[in-house]
Amino acid sequence: MLGAGSVRWLPARGNRSPRAPREPMEKYQVLYELNPGALGVNLVVEEMETKVKRVIKQVECLDDHDANKALQELMPLLKLQHAHISVYQELFITWNSEISSPFLCLVMEFNKVTFQEVITDKREAKEIIDAEWLQNVLGQVLDALEYLHHLDIIHRNLKPSNIILVSSDCCKLQDLSSNALMTNKAKWNIRAEEDPFHKSWMAPEALSFSFSQKSDIWSLGCIVLDMTSCSFMDGTEAMHLRKSLRESPGSLKRILKTMEEKQIPDSETFRNLLPLMLQLNPSDRITIKDVVHITFVSGSFKSSCISLTLYRQMLPVSITDMLLAGNVASILEAMQNFSSWPEVQLRAMKRFLKMPADQLALVLDPEAKVPCNQAITSSLLRCLRSHPEEEQLLVMVYSLLAITTTQESVSEELQNAGLLDHILEHLHSSLQSRDVCVSGLGLLWALLLDAVIVNKGTLEEVPDLISQVLATYPADAEMAEASCAVFWLLSLLGCIKEQQFEQVVALLLQSVRLCQDRVLLVNSAYRGLARLVKVSELAAFKVVVQEEGSSGLSLIKETYQLHRDDPEVVENVGMLLVHLASYEEILPELVSSGMKALVQEIKERFTSSQELVSSAEKVLLRLEAATSLSPDAGEKTDTPQTPPPQAPAPCPSFPWATVSLGSGEGSPGPSMRTSHSSQGTNKEAEGQFPL
Repeated sequence: MLGAGSVRWLPARGNRSPRAPREPMEKYQVLYELNPGALGVNLVVEEMETKVKRVIKQVECLDDHDANKALQELMPLLKLQHAHISVYQELFITWNSEISSPFLCLVMEFNKVTFQEVITDKREAKEIIDAEWLQNVLGQVLDALEYLHHLDIIHRNLKPSNIILVSSDCCKLQDLSSNALMTNKAKWNIRAEEDPFHKSWMAPEALSFSFSQKSDIWSLGCIVLDMTSCSFMDGTEAMHLRKSLRESPGSLKRILKTMEEKQIPDSETFRNLLPLMLQLNPSDRITIKDVVHITFVSGSFKSSCISLTLYRQMLPVSITDMLLAGNVASILEAMQNFSSWPEVQLRAMKRFLKMPADQLALVLDPEAKVPCNQAITSSLLRCLRSHPEEEQLLVMVYSLLAITTTQESVSEELQNAGLLDHILEHLHSSLQSRDVCVSGLGLLWALLLDAVIVNKGTLEEVPDLISQVLATYPADAEMAEASCAVFWLLSLLGCIKEQQFEQVVALLLQSVRLCQDRVLLVNSAYRGLARLVKVSELAAFKVVVQEEGSSGLSLIKETYQLHRDDPEVVENVGMLLVHLASYEEILPELVSSGMKALVQEIKERFTSSQELVSSAEKVLLRLEAATSLSPDAGEKTDTPQTPPPQAPAPCPSFPWATVSLGSGEGSPGPSMRTSHSSQGTNKEAEGQFPL
């Protein structure tokens, strides 16, 4: 529940069903409590439905007004999109009835290891932190802070425990705070006495509740100082040093001299940098760009994510246009010659997207017989490796790769490049980026369609990941369309586990309800439903059960009425009915919901389709047999009574779906890219309508 005013709750009880939480906090199970932070209690919790661990910071507020004020200040942080910033997963307000006070809850990513653990381990072992690792993660922190400061956002709570390690060489900033939370004087004074260690990272002016970008610079300077001196200073000594710097910056000189004597790597760079970051007067401190310039531009530091294009003159647009004005070969040459310039790569990809498909399919080198799309794919993969943090490039690369997967050689290269893992990683880490999710699902669909992916084990995590995507974008028809297409192909490949059937069926039905006028979405959803119902009676029951006032059967009738003149949609609806009718326990539901009249109408209207007529007849026989066995059973109506729904305003078609998904439940393959004839029929891979 993202910031929709005040939410009150009673403490969750352990015996309450995790499937239907009534309040935000009830969907989490508290595992244990961490050391309290500057503002409140930190709880490690587990989301009961997904079993994903989170950290919830609970901040006590004076009243509902203060809680809502802080909530509104934090809401823009949900929209942040950066590879090295851990965005809040959820924000909500709860009411603690025991102390009659509102609490603001901030749900964060959980990771066991932070910079604090790294520093502590090295301090106890009296070891120097590896110089290459330090340069790399420092570059990531600087890149994230530069992003925040560019948006005029202050972290306010920067310290080692708020920089998590998501892998051995990748970190993220977390626990960004707001002005409303950081200016509660009474709370600050109490916490400062309880835990002076955590306050030692703060700038002098921040202790008087004055925050600016320069406050972040001071805190970062303290972090760098601790990481470079932990091999020869114990924790208490380091804390007293940080506190003394607020009154007497001169004490820094002694430590910098010791660093030089002990031959700490890059001590000369730090000797020049730290005094500029730890100035008492905020106006005398350097900016984040100055820090980058000293370390990575003028200095010799190297990091996987620092984009030096931010600190150098951009290539003029006129020159870029001239370089990219030629044919495919010349564009590829420009991409190779300017591989470290993201703007050149981006404009080159935009040129490719504007080119006719036949031009991209030409042979680039007649002697080597290298097709253009294979050469383009190789360039795109190089770009992906060179600029892993450039989101615009990532989206563009995914979009182009979805187009160039038509050739077997290209598909093999994508598979060998580990593209599936790359897509899944970015779908998980960039859940708040709509463009990454849409383009990532589009490319995943293309890879599945061409049967590129052979490791089904990896694919079994995809349904849960798509569920998270749809939960993040519940009203996004384009996202639902992409998700349904992937769900259908996953069902064909057998990559949806039995325990996921109910969830996937519910999501497919939900997607159809969202935007029934999107033919591609409807076809994909009904194909996926048919496949799951074919192999699972549990899935069949999920379709017919009444939920939220309606069932999948009423939705089937609505879909038929809206698309009754589209043979392909009718075939997919018929396919689902065939599989539903194969279960004895489902037949009474089909009879009572009036499906006999609908199937009879399909039989009479589509006489030119032998498969449809034959299938309709067999469904009718099943329904009539069920009626005769149960004399009291009867249809509610003799003819379909669901009035044709008013078609909603057309939604824009999904950009990657430039061709039909093909027909039937057949195994995905290149042949399924061909356009479906308006008079064609839906068939299995064997060429027969499924029975």
